[in-house]
Amino acid sequence: MLAPAGPGAEAEPERIRAGEHEKAVGLGKHGELPEPTVKAADEESLNFNSILKGSAASRLTLFEKKAALINAELDRFGFGRYQICIWFLCGFGYFLDLAWAQGVGLVASAVYQEMGVVGNTGLIFTMSNAGLAIGALFWGLLADVIGRKWSFNLTCLITSVFGMLIAAPRYNYPAVCGIYFLASLGLGGNIPIDATIALEFLPQNRRFLVSLLSIWQPIGVVVASAIAFGTQERYRCDAGLPSCVVDPANRTPPGSGCCTVESNMGWRYLVLIIGAMTLFVFFLRFVVFKFHESPKFLLSKGREQEAIDVLHKIAKFNRAPPPTLTVQHFAELEQAETGYSDRSAIVDGGHPPGFFPSLKYVTKNSIHSLAHMKGLFTNKLQLFIFILLAITYMGDYWSFNLAGAYLPLLLLSFNVQTGGTVTETYRQYIYIYLPGIIGSILAMFSVQLPLVGRKWSLVFSAAMQGLSMALYTQVRTTRSYVGLNALEYIMQTYFNAVLYASAPELFDTAYRGSASGMLSCLGRLAGIVAPFAGQAFYDPTTGLSTGGILWLGAGGIWLSALMMVFLPVEMRNRQMF
Repeated sequence: MLAPAGPGAEAEPERIRAGEHEKAVGLGKHGELPEPTVKAADEESLNFNSILKGSAASRLTLFEKKAALINAELDRFGFGRYQICIWFLCGFGYFLDLAWAQGVGLVASAVYQEMGVVGNTGLIFTMSNAGLAIGALFWGLLADVIGRKWSFNLTCLITSVFGMLIAAPRYNYPAVCGIYFLASLGLGGNIPIDATIALEFLPQNRRFLVSLLSIWQPIGVVVASAIAFGTQERYRCDAGLPSCVVDPANRTPPGSGCCTVESNMGWRYLVLIIGAMTLFVFFLRFVVFKFHESPKFLLSKGREQEAIDVLHKIAKFNRAPPPTLTVQHFAELEQAETGYSDRSAIVDGGHPPGFFPSLKYVTKNSIHSLAHMKGLFTNKLQLFIFILLAITYMGDYWSFNLAGAYLPLLLLSFNVQTGGTVTETYRQYIYIYLPGIIGSILAMFSVQLPLVGRKWSLVFSAAMQGLSMALYTQVRTTRSYVGLNALEYIMQTYFNAVLYASAPELFDTAYRGSASGMLSCLGRLAGIVAPFAGQAFYDPTTGLSTGGILWLGAGGIWLSALMMVFLPVEMRNRQMF
């Protein structure tokens, strides 16, 4: 993964190009990868020059050489039927991630009004981010323990069940927040797991499509905004009505003096609709589509024959010629690397017994997986990358949560005070978030540009996102608010598209899910604090804000931009293992 990439590697005999590995063990040439030119660099040469160029690298391990052979087989399959299905199903996970965040963010003011919330507006966002943080860590670790398959399916099931239960409480704001926390436990695993799965099944020359997965996020935002527009217009209390929570026994007809449950059903309809959509995605993943475990994950567990069996199943689904890779090829590679090949020494996690993995299986593989995690913290290059990405994720989620929680409220308050309506505001949300699709398309193209790649795409998009939030403090018209908010969201989508696709590329299969989950968890922790920090600059009684919220958001994403300047590895022309 951080190995050198190419024929120009003078000091590194183990080239990263798949065909070179196959020649070394007497295999046929399975497929060609792009011709990279980055020279080898051992861990001691992690200097300022290699950091800025993104050319730092380390020698290939035996596992990475084996993984290169699997890469070659996947490259032979190309972007076939199985890969197309995987891309769409992973995209639906991205869709749900922001559909829930946007949907709840847009109806939060209706919840506050009905339940009499005045000084604790940030609780629902904080509880959500707490669940997302725990979920990202849990599912990321579990993906490296029992595999990608169960994490892929269970995240959607948990989210759908608890998501629809959010509609149940009456005049009970803490209960709404608590149930949303449980739904977020499932939702938190979506992005790290889906990006990991897409990367491990796509051919090397189609990895840019992982960045395009983020196109589903603005689609999710627009769909949630459209649902909110349709439900809030007809099924929401008048904006001036007080809450009935001061008199829980009040069951007066709608519009007779306070905001009743019966006159404020719109936000409940929204969570039920999005919950049903989440359940449908689970049905597609678990019932309609036959998902096979990642061959690289199986290889990392020593289950080489199972990995090859999966390749045969994918080839059959794609209607492609069967792979020529065999266990004997792995044995020959071990012989060339170590001088011997003891197949009995392979660690085999075995199949999970029964329909669900047993506790013994999970415990055994947890210990084995945690032992592999040491590579993340004992390798100087890996540790440096992890620290940079940790700070980047925290700055990103800090800014994202401030924008998502408060920009809709600021726009709504401005419109109401200038004679606009709630209905017009929800329509404007669609104008703001639909252009986010442009950000995903920009990401897909820019990561392939020779002088830009992943690294400088991240720097540019983060800098522009912060600039748009800073300019937001200087405008006082609806058109300016909508335009700058749209620019902020385009750049936000651009940045996240590259970040979510690039971070898993930088880590080995053995701990890719865990590293992605930990990064997402750290980002979510920053997101927990962000709404409370913004709350100090927001007056819920008037809806007015100083520029503090916007400058807090700009500062967080600018910190992420600074960190990415020092990202030492550019993955544009490198294989991912």
